[in-house]
Amino acid sequence: MRRTFWVLAMATISLIGQAQVSLFDLGLGVRAMGLGGAYAALAEGAEGLLYNPAGLGWARGITVDSTILAGWVAAGYVGVALPSLGAGLGYLGTSAGEGLGFSQLGLLAGFGLDLRMLGFPALGGIALRYHNTSIAGEGETAFGVDIGVLGSFPSPFGELRAAVVIRELGFGGLSTEFVVAGAWLSPFGLVAALDLTSEYIALGLGWAFMGLAEVRVGIRQEGVFRISLGLGVRFGNYTLDYALLTHPLLSPSHRFGFGLRF
Repeated sequence: MRRTFWVLAMATISLIGQAQVSLFDLGLGVRAMGLGGAYAALAEGAEGLLYNPAGLGWARGITVDSTILAGWVAAGYVGVALPSLGAGLGYLGTSAGEGLGFSQLGLLAGFGLDLRMLGFPALGGIALRYHNTSIAGEGETAFGVDIGVLGSFPSPFGELRAAVVIRELGFGGLSTEFVVAGAWLSPFGLVAALDLTSEYIALGLGWAFMGLAEVRVGIRQEGVFRISLGLGVRFGNYTLDYALLTHPLLSPSHRFGFGLRF
């Protein structure tokens, strides 16, 4: 079993290096991954910057979000969002023996604008991505651009949202991803979201009660079928989040998050 683990891990590292896949493709953002990654139309705050920079247009205060990913590979993310502005830092690192180390550093910086004040029922945003990948001492860098639009429409049954995003439109071999997404937010705390992308399909359901907690479930199809479960708890300005994402071949991965809201 241990031999199988290392073979899978090294094969994955090799593929990541060859394709210049971003560490952000591993699924960061704890609330988002509790919903299976269906978050482009729900994007809010520093975590939303990972999925749709247009969500920065919602920001009215300061938010800080973090993610620790634990499983067959480890990664982390911390981000900050201000009104219309956001930035994040992600890191992935692993070692399979001397001279076989792999690491990736990712930086994000984005801007979002509420276009409703200009008469359009939508938000727009753009973000810049920087990736530095090191495999066995050899390094490569890549740059990408995210462009997103997020619309919000009232209805008798709650708020409806629609989003279109282009992620990692870049240089240096990054894999550009196209996203069409929708979401429904009911006045009773129910949330449903669907993301259709060129890389995966994700469907998420959530229920928030009394502004104190939210339970989440999601399904994700990206070559393999995965199920996710999540829970978020809020204490005043503090939030704690957890998400579990299954895999048919590898052991489940766990995501833990801590956030601040001001």
